[in-house]
This record gives sequence, C-alpha cells and structure tokens, in this order.
Amino acid sequence: MKAGRYFILPWLLAAAAAVATESRENWSGPQIMQEVHARQHLYPYIYEEQSIVLVDRNGFRDTRTARRYSRIEADGSIQLLLVFETPIPVKGVALLARRDATGMVTSQLYLPALGQQLIASDPGDHGSGFMGTDFSVESLTGELLSEYLYVRSDDLELENQAYFSVDVYRAGDNPAKTRPLRRHFIRQDNLFITRSDHFDARGEVVRRQRSYDLKVVDGSMWHANLMLMDDYREQHQTLIKVDRRIFSRDYVPTEMFSGAWLFEHFQAQPAGDAEPPEDAASANNGDQNL
Repeated sequence: MKAGRYFILPWLLAAAAAVATESRENWSGPQIMQEVHARQHLYPYIYEEQSIVLVDRNGFRDTRTARRYSRIEADGSIQLLLVFETPIPVKGVALLARRDATGMVTSQLYLPALGQQLIASDPGDHGSGFMGTDFSVESLTGELLSEYLYVRSDDLELENQAYFSVDVYRAGDNPAKTRPLRRHFIRQDNLFITRSDHFDARGEVVRRQRSYDLKVVDGSMWHANLMLMDDYREQHQTLIKVDRRIFSRDYVPTEMFSGAWLFEHFQAQPAGDAEPPEDAASANNGDQNL
C-alpha cells in the first residue's frame, strides 16, 4: 500500500495542475487580482538597496542611490520608507509613507537641510511622482483592491508569453460608461504584473510601468529587480534597479518609520559624510531570507 502511494502522487499532482489551469480560464478580474495580491504579500518585511536613474526629455541623466524599507502590518496597513544616499545634495532626503487598512495614504518628506521637521504632502499628490521620479506612492505600495473595480479584458500573448489583461476602474464606476484608469498585463504562469498602462480621460496611454529581471523568491512569489516608468506626456523616464534585497524583520523595525528615527540617523552635514545606519550592514548581493 505504501509503495502504491508513490505511483499515485504524481498523477494526483498532474490532475491538480490541470484543474488549476482550467479554473484560471474562468477567473474574473477580481479573482485574478486577488491571486496577484496574495502572492505579492507573502513576505511582509523587505529591505532593498536601489539605484535610481532619471532621464529627462533632453536625455540628461540623474543617478541616485537609495534604501527602501517596507513593512506590512497584521492589520493590512503598509509602511514605506525611502532614503536617498547619493549624490551628496540629496543624502538623507527621505519619503515616509503609510497606507492604513482602510486605504488612506499619508506621506511626508524629510529634508535634512530644513532641520528636524517632516513636510506633509498634499493628499491629492499620492498618484503623482515624488522627488522628481515618475513613481507614485501608490505604485510603490500597491493598490488596495477594495478601492477599485477590476474587469477582465481579452487575454493576449506578448513575447511568446500568455497574459491576462485586467482593466482598472474606480470603485463605483460603470465600465460601460467610463474609461479605465489603467490596464494591468499579468503573466499567466506566475501571476506577476509586468506592465501597467495608465490612461488619460481620452483613453490614451500617458504613463507605462514595466517590470524586468523577474526572480522567484519562493515557490509562488516573484520579485522584479528592474522597474521602469515612462511618462509620455512629460517625456520623462525613471528606472529603479534593485541591487540587493533582504527579507527580514530585523532590517525593518517599527521604530524606523518615524521622524525621530530619521532625525537621529540623517542630519544635515557640510561634508555629507554621515555613515548609513548599521541596521543595513554588510551582506552579500542578491535576495536573502533571514
């Protein structure tokens, strides 16, 4: 009897995979996005070292490095901290953002040269770029599914890869009478959004966000090491490259998501020689789970 189990198991696994594939064909837009969301939030504690390249309409490049810290709390709220490291003029400049469980987003800027104070951003600015980049707070923290209506559009194939396409509307919109805010293109094999087109009121693409260099983190969880945002209206482009990523609670303690932590670790200095905090000390490059 025990031996028979080893012959039946592969057959059961194959049958389960076939059922899963078949069921995906009938998934609605909300079902697809629920699966996408579930896979993206498997690890609630993430630390990243990033290179950020900004390109303007004249081709001028501005290169920065930054550290990103993020936490997903038990109540579903998300905390985000992005601290610039180089060049010297922006060292210590930080974005501190929080999205609570209801979807309310608050964000504050810390500019060391102005002293120990946080500058609250306009609540209406969370969909626009911050600190000269083309990425918004929402594009970094992700969508709150309850705030949107998702409608599955036609499946398609891009670069020999099968994709779902899902149109995103504001909750309460009538898709028959309004245009979508954006359209997500989601790989069917790993349920990762590799492209999002953002539309204006006329339905023209004004911004396009793309993800490249996908790496599997866990059996069903993937992360992108390259993210590109094109703003076609402003003729501006932002590239974020993840040079190092660590999944660890120790790297993103709760206390660092505060003005007090920023005031202690990043102060205006003439030479800009302040050492980075020791919480993100030496480690090898690449994704790590601690």
